[in-house]
Amino acid sequence: MKERIIILIGMLIAAASHSQTLTPKQLSLAQAMQTAIERRYDVRANKLDVDIAENRISKIKNEWLPTLKADGEVRYNAQLQTMILDGFGSDGGKQKIEVGTTNFTTLSMDLSQTIYKPGLKADIKIAKAERKAEQEKTAEKENTISMQVAEAYLNVILKQKQLQLAGENTQRYKEYLDVSSERKRLGTILETDLLKAQTDLGNAKLTEKESVQNYDLAMNALRYQMNLNDDTPLALTDSLQILIKTHQLTDYQVKMEERPELKQLVFSKEANDLKIKKEIYKWTPTLSLTGNYTTLYQAADFKYIGSMWTPYNYIGVKASLPITELFIRSADKKEFQLKASQLQMQYQQKQQDLNYEVAKNKTELWNTTSNIQSAENSLTLSRTLRQNQLNNYKLGTVTYSSILDAEATINTAEQNYVKAVYNYLLTYYNFKKLNGFEVSK
Repeated sequence: MKERIIILIGMLIAAASHSQTLTPKQLSLAQAMQTAIERRYDVRANKLDVDIAENRISKIKNEWLPTLKADGEVRYNAQLQTMILDGFGSDGGKQKIEVGTTNFTTLSMDLSQTIYKPGLKADIKIAKAERKAEQEKTAEKENTISMQVAEAYLNVILKQKQLQLAGENTQRYKEYLDVSSERKRLGTILETDLLKAQTDLGNAKLTEKESVQNYDLAMNALRYQMNLNDDTPLALTDSLQILIKTHQLTDYQVKMEERPELKQLVFSKEANDLKIKKEIYKWTPTLSLTGNYTTLYQAADFKYIGSMWTPYNYIGVKASLPITELFIRSADKKEFQLKASQLQMQYQQKQQDLNYEVAKNKTELWNTTSNIQSAENSLTLSRTLRQNQLNNYKLGTVTYSSILDAEATINTAEQNYVKAVYNYLLTYYNFKKLNGFEVSK
């Protein structure tokens, strides 16, 4: 039993050592987006919708191909059909005559070639418009997924920055405890102040531990968005500072007509309009060229090698009009007209939605840019205040509570600054989503 425990411990140590020796994968935000597009199953499934639409076009085009059918039939007549000839009997009465042969075998080949089929060209155009709509749906979904990855990536570097600040916070509380311990030794503070400093350091360490946990959860969320299941550690190459320097918007214009949400409605409306036009042709018959070649074997035996085969063939033009189906489809045109009105209203509403989103993002960009500057100024002042109060505490001119007030100020300023940068970048990528991440990729 002890040997098994030793082996198990050895395996765990080896696994831990292996994970620590894995080289971290360098990952920028643009690479994270691209990885998600390449690896996620829902993206692949969405692209199959385009392939299905493309295949539908091929199926419709194949309706122009000729139909060739081969048939063969062997019929054994156990009892031949009897024909009654009135007035042909020996006595002028009725005479019975058996008609046919015991073996009736046919081999035939039928050919049908469509010459004109109403609405077939319209069907091809409809399928092409529907394919374009599917392509725009795929583009919209990829934009949404890219934004989800951006949010996850930014959340990781936010949690990473908060973890860094939590570590610095712990170091400051350790410094406060060291100063408090020295002043307690000199007898210049009460025991309660030392206990308070010890408690605050413990709380700071707990906050740092929670920051580690939050960072791990954020990293797992990013890996999930990219569909990464291996144990390779990730090293994010972008930081809040790098992104804020390199991601400054100078052009706030959005190519609204290029938005996939609008384009898919345009193509859906195009397909629906073609369906309305197609209804005009429904009373036009389908014309086909037909041909047949058949050879018969009629005899009492099954000696097919003999000379009893008698061929015949024909060629013709066939017109067909499904009258019952026309009455069943009489309400289709009304349905397509209603659908056209619906698509037009959906397009107009989507325009309103996107215009509002653009205006909202522009306002948020201006606000967050201003917030960053204000938060940066507050952070600088709070750090100066904290250092002055620490120096005064060392000299014994202020109490420990004054240090805590300054610490609370700097904590608030640091968090406000980090969140201001994070909010700006989140708004920035929301704005870029409106242009399909053209700059980000």
